[in-house]
Amino acid sequence: MKWRILSVLALAAPLLGACSGGGGGNGDGPVTEVRLCPASLDYGTVFTGGGGDGELVKLQMDTTKMTWQISYIESPIPATTGTVAPTRAGQSASGTLTQETLLPTQKLNQCAFRLNGASLDPNRPARIFVGEGVAGGTIPGAEISFGGILGVGAVPDTTFPYYPFIGFSSIETNLANVVGTYNQLGYHQVPSQNFAPVAVDTKITINADGTWSECDNSGVNAGSCQQPGTNFVQSSDGSGAFETDKFQGQAKPTLATTPKARGYMIVGKLRNQVVPILVRTGAANSSVTTPVNGELGPYADDESGISILAPQTSIAVNSQNGEYIGVDSQFDYRTTALEGTEATLLDPFNASQASLATALNLAFTQTVPGVVTTTQVGASTGTTPTGKMIFTGGVFGYLDLTNAASPYFTIGAFVQ
Repeated sequence: MKWRILSVLALAAPLLGACSGGGGGNGDGPVTEVRLCPASLDYGTVFTGGGGDGELVKLQMDTTKMTWQISYIESPIPATTGTVAPTRAGQSASGTLTQETLLPTQKLNQCAFRLNGASLDPNRPARIFVGEGVAGGTIPGAEISFGGILGVGAVPDTTFPYYPFIGFSSIETNLANVVGTYNQLGYHQVPSQNFAPVAVDTKITINADGTWSECDNSGVNAGSCQQPGTNFVQSSDGSGAFETDKFQGQAKPTLATTPKARGYMIVGKLRNQVVPILVRTGAANSSVTTPVNGELGPYADDESGISILAPQTSIAVNSQNGEYIGVDSQFDYRTTALEGTEATLLDPFNASQASLATALNLAFTQTVPGVVTTTQVGASTGTTPTGKMIFTGGVFGYLDLTNAASPYFTIGAFVQ
């Protein structure tokens, strides 16, 4: 299938190299280039969003002073390596920005920044890609380990250079405007189960009074429908997110008879649509005297991660064409070039390398409205669809189970 991958790369090349600037011909004078992001940002613009680690985060950037600041509003990430609590919720991080230069065009580079000091691996810089109303990329990582309690709940010493992130400069805070039925795709990890990956694939219905239901297509509750947490309410942390407590996960908790985690739904507003991002903020507590999430330990319900919701409405072929950028569950930066019923996932910093590309066929038949099924070209699974894509507000979520033991997930935001 090498010819197919190369042909899709050729399709993607015009997208990656589009609008690189320059003047017009035929004596019409210079062409005014339309930017992909605001000409400048300061800390007055706050991107509220979710991390792939289950964090609720606020990101601010000043592109004149070239600085960044991140506030961890809610977090499952321990503040100190070797512990499980307290987490870095309530903490902040900051540093300087460097303009990106390694993307194919100046138009793309002027909307991409390195967050100096945010990555724990000098060879893998943390980056943020800014669009109109959306910012995606990576936020600071962490080294995590825990010895467990009486042989239970141990977390192997693991360093994450950074975590995937998507946030919005405008969010919906009125639940009445979020009412509806959605498809949900996402990816969680369970640190105390050797960071076992867990796919999220459900249907969610949200009601104006905060009640909601979830019908799972996978996980421990596959085939059943229930309300897996308390009613959605405005979170008391002032973030603008909606909160659900005692939020059930997709895997069996390591040490808990009832759910201890919380869910935070950040609802971005883009293109006159809502873009709900739901993070599961796992919880663990080794103390029998100090409560975490209102409950004493020991317990471990530390499954954490991110998912996206998109309306259960049909998606027309060609309606989502374009280039999207984001970070995947393998912690790699990914550009997705989508045209008709074909898509290619590329490394945006090595877009011409076919070995780093994944070609997809997309089917818009949609047995479930809004769910576009995908097939990896050349995969051992043949023509059997192993992936799903959902779309809302110029953002997509893609979950692939070609390797069922290692789910693949990414969220991408429209670039051009």
